[in-house]
Amino acid sequence: YQRRVREAVVSTQSTGVTPPPAVKMGILCCVSDYLKTLGNSFDNVNYMYWSLAFVSAEFLFDTYLIWRQRRVVKETESRTEDVKKLMDEETYLKARSYSLEKINFGIIHDCYSYFETLGVSLLFITPFLWDFAGKSIEYLGYSHELIQSNVFLWQSSLIMAVIHLPWSLYRTFVIEERHGFNKMTLGFYFKDTVKKIVLSNVISSLIMTPLIYLIQWGGDYFFIYAWGLVFAFTMAVFFIYMDFIAPMFDTYTPVPDSPLKTAIEELASSINFPLTKLYIVDGSKRSNHSNAFFYGFFKNKRIVLFDTLLDDTCNPLLGLDENGNKKQFPSGEDDEGKKMKGCNQEEVVAVLGHELGHWYLGHVYKPLLLNQVIILGMFYLFGVLVKNEQMLADFGFPHGSQPTLMSLTIIFQYMFGPLNKLFSILSTQLTRRFEFQADSFAVGLGKGPLLQSSLIKMVADNLSFPLADKVYSSFTYSHPPLLERLAFIGDEIKKQA
Repeated sequence: YQRRVREAVVSTQSTGVTPPPAVKMGILCCVSDYLKTLGNSFDNVNYMYWSLAFVSAEFLFDTYLIWRQRRVVKETESRTEDVKKLMDEETYLKARSYSLEKINFGIIHDCYSYFETLGVSLLFITPFLWDFAGKSIEYLGYSHELIQSNVFLWQSSLIMAVIHLPWSLYRTFVIEERHGFNKMTLGFYFKDTVKKIVLSNVISSLIMTPLIYLIQWGGDYFFIYAWGLVFAFTMAVFFIYMDFIAPMFDTYTPVPDSPLKTAIEELASSINFPLTKLYIVDGSKRSNHSNAFFYGFFKNKRIVLFDTLLDDTCNPLLGLDENGNKKQFPSGEDDEGKKMKGCNQEEVVAVLGHELGHWYLGHVYKPLLLNQVIILGMFYLFGVLVKNEQMLADFGFPHGSQPTLMSLTIIFQYMFGPLNKLFSILSTQLTRRFEFQADSFAVGLGKGPLLQSSLIKMVADNLSFPLADKVYSSFTYSHPPLLERLAFIGDEIKKQA
């Protein structure tokens, strides 16, 4: 067959004549034999070692990328000619120091996370915790996989929260505090952390309990039921998050009648954006970082502005004098002569022109639909891999033991590692493309120069380092670097002029 396949390939290439049926059958047999041989070659593979090999390769690749960026930040001690047009020397040095500290911390934390993963795997910590969860419920008189799965989720979450607490505390109260961003007290931080842990575990239990049941009950077509559950749950969370979950952590204040509200409503009306509510969130109680976003489905769209995005000339909730009248700072400085942070009204509207461009161009629904296809495919592959009992045994579980939650954990976290990395890279590229398209949309609304000035202000206010290694940014930046965006917007202004 192999000889006839070679002859057929040579004959086809030289004459263009289609191989006869017998040769086609030979090709199919060779392919079938090859696939069987390839499949049999994995019979003696230790799945944990192969998974950790990819984890190691990914860690080395990510470390290589971050060191490239660190070199750019470290070696660029003073402003380049392009950066001189964007920020003063003092701001640049602060951004450089902040970026270096975050990078150094990130490298150390990534190393710890890598060795933690190795330790948890090689020491069989996951099987131990699963067994401990089982003995815990047996002590209380219960014996059911669903109950054991929920106990495992809660205990694992608490253990990881405690282990990673020092890292989070250092990041918040040392790095962010040192550079003027952290606004939280220790009491507020721990209260916030406890709420997040409890809420995340409740949500995990709500989705994992029926998911495990469907996988066990669904038979050969379980992957369709599992995907349907995940899709329905995701949509439900989208609908209730801003009304019920987000207010547990932040205060969302409706924007009162003001020039800012009028300008935003006029922008929304000009592109038929179905704006129903407009909020300002008190992000400044946590951090000085700024942001803005919209959410909602169908005809129920809402816009949220972080109070840190607005300067005192346009924030309708701030900047009032003792008589309740609006203070004016036409020079861009406050009444103490300090340079104000945030964007003015026209710049805020330009930022929203970019954000609403994502809605107008369908950037919300396209990734959502793509993710659903990926999730469906992953559940199907899970159904193929879960039949392999050797896989869990390689990760330390007893032979014949196939707890559904553990299969989900091992397969989605370890076995799908290469797929997850690939999808992450593709998602980053897609998001960057969407950002350029939204910038172009804002330019089409006549907001190009204002969008440029708002981006410059936000980069300075957030102490974002303005320079980026091209390889590093292409793999890790969901938003293009500042200089690339400014150049693109400038080119779009010229084109559309």
